[in-house]
Amino acid sequence: MKSNNIYLVASIVGSAGFIFVYDSANISGSIRYIREYYNLLPNQVGILVAISLIGNFIGSLVAGYCSDRFGRKNTMIYGCILGLIGLIIAALSPILPIFYIGRILFGFSVGVSFVAAPMYITEISPADKRGRCGSIRQILLSFGLIVGYTITFLFNKIFTLEWNIKMGWRFLISIEAILFAIMIILFFTLYESPRWLMIQGKDEEAKLVLSKFLSCNDRVELVYKEMLANKPSYQDKHVKIRGGLIYALGICALFPIFRQLSGINAITDYSQKIFAAISNTGSNLAYFQSIFIGVSELLGAIFIVTFADKMGRKILLLIGALGMFLSEGFISFFIYKLDLNIDVSYLVYIYNFCFTISAGAMLTVYISEILPTVIRSKGSSLAGMINWIFDGIIIYSFPLLNSNIYLTEKFHGAFPFIIYSSAMFIFIIVILFLPETKNKTLEEIANYWKTKGNWE
Repeated sequence: MKSNNIYLVASIVGSAGFIFVYDSANISGSIRYIREYYNLLPNQVGILVAISLIGNFIGSLVAGYCSDRFGRKNTMIYGCILGLIGLIIAALSPILPIFYIGRILFGFSVGVSFVAAPMYITEISPADKRGRCGSIRQILLSFGLIVGYTITFLFNKIFTLEWNIKMGWRFLISIEAILFAIMIILFFTLYESPRWLMIQGKDEEAKLVLSKFLSCNDRVELVYKEMLANKPSYQDKHVKIRGGLIYALGICALFPIFRQLSGINAITDYSQKIFAAISNTGSNLAYFQSIFIGVSELLGAIFIVTFADKMGRKILLLIGALGMFLSEGFISFFIYKLDLNIDVSYLVYIYNFCFTISAGAMLTVYISEILPTVIRSKGSSLAGMINWIFDGIIIYSFPLLNSNIYLTEKFHGAFPFIIYSSAMFIFIIVILFLPETKNKTLEEIANYWKTKGNWE
């Protein structure tokens, strides 16, 4: 049976985000066990966290082609099956190289879904619900953090360190694999994207899918006619990047850089170390504090689902960027002044709330919206690849910056947050020049870019 409710569809697709963020929290909490099991050197810990980025990059690279060749739905399914295989390999790995292979396969799945899932939701959602549907994924992301951090906290508290080093981390990955398998089964209940169907010449099937999610026949006919009017008379491979497409692709190339320069993955992947450092608490309390990262993200997700289609994209991006700039600025100040107490950790929660409503959920929705259908897959792949490149840079550089003797003596550990805060100030300026996409069909947005120069 196919899912006809657009919010249910958005939740099924968003469940991929749940698994992927659960994995991030899972690895964050398991690092100490895996490190001891494989006897890793300090410089190898960053490689352990970042190894999946190889798969992330390759997945994003091929996701655009696969989405055009096989469809948005099938691309997500095939990618996730490979991810499930990767999790099983990692959970059973007897030696480190095999563990790395599993992590790379899982990373490939993340890269594919990072591109295909937002594109799918954007193309299948009605214009007046597109922001909310795209943001539902963020609620599931936050649940993934909460569940991931909670389970790793319970494993740390209930089981002995020796058992967790020997077997605990394997059970943590196995739980993730079971959840992943359930998600793949749900993916088979989805319809294919109507925009992709039309590009493939399946106009009537595209119209049928539209009728499943639009409120009335008049609306179906209106959107269908807009899609026909914007249907390319050539295949995507013949599109020349010129005119308004340059502006749209420029945004797709620039925004993932700002997303990563916000420092989100440094905070997510090294949260226990951050909380232990800034709150002067033991590691067990640091694990507990990390759970509230997910709580703050959940609050942000609820906020953006409520207001995404009311307030508009620009205002939410601005509010979030301003909040990140201020919260990270204050974190920098307190760390620099060596005023380390548990109250400083609340700034991390404020930061995460602000990230969620801007560089997290809203930026993902916005990138998919502004790309005309003829280059949506290619532009999404570009954004994905740039995202993972800078993801790796931030993840790997964060511990290096904190261990640098000169920077530590000069800034007392505040230097990374100074960089992130400064980047968010620049992001605020960039947002002011963006067009608004609220309540506009994808074809209307494409026509806006044509005013900047027609590419046909």
